[in-house]
Amino acid sequence: MNLSMDYLTDENEELVALHENLATVERTLRTIADNLSDVSCREHYLTGEETCRLLHISPRTLQSLRDKRVIPFTIVGERTILYPESKLYEMLMRNYRPGKDACK
Repeated sequence: MNLSMDYLTDENEELVALHENLATVERTLRTIADNLSDVSCREHYLTGEETCRLLHISPRTLQSLRDKRVIPFTIVGERTILYPESKLYEMLMRNYRPGKDACK
């Protein structure tokens, strides 16, 4: 029985290629992580309760607005609904109508 006596050393072609691939994967993952953290830091999400307080509406009204797709929201998991704060303010500004005092 003749067993090959191949040893893995730092000069082994397969090992060098593996290290290069791992370095590429690590760079890619770091880039993705940096981009994700940038995106997640830009937006602040509100819970339903916080959104109701912000808009001075009831949970039922919030649900109606959501059902009619009037208000922006995202669903996380099966039951968690979050509302992007910046989009809520955009919606409020789009629908803003000045009062009588503002027209003077």
